[in-house]
Amino acid sequence: MRFAWKVQPRNMLLFACHFTNASAQAVQGGRFIGYNYLGGKEAALKEEEKKRKVEEDIAASNTN
Repeated sequence: MRFAWKVQPRNMLLFACHFTNASAQAVQGGRFIGYNYLGGKEAALKEEEKKRKVEEDIAASNTN
């Protein structure tokens, strides 16, 4: 972004592309940290376990 701002004439389209890319990377980095380090992985595993149990209960009730 700094280059796009410093060059004359200013390249606002390049600046906007770099800004959008940096924003997207920041969001993805936050999602990565939340999932791997702030308990997101454990919550996802618990949710998956709940879904599997419900599916097993439905399958058991359908066989009766």
